[in-house]
Amino acid sequence: MRIADVSNRQDFLKHLDRHSQGKTSYLEMSRGLAATGIEKWTFDTNKMTMTYYDKRGNVMLLAEIE
Repeated sequence: MRIADVSNRQDFLKHLDRHSQGKTSYLEMSRGLAATGIEKWTFDTNKMTMTYYDKRGNVMLLAEIE
């Protein structure tokens, strides 16, 4: 997947929200996040958090998992 060079936090959050509502598959979500500049995300099982990063390594979102 091509990852956008410039991240767009607002569009990233829209894609993530659509996925959490069950409107996209995992692959569709991944493509949407890449298009908005998200390079990777990690899941910390000790802290129960997910962190989303752009290409520069900036944290775009740190979310607690319930």
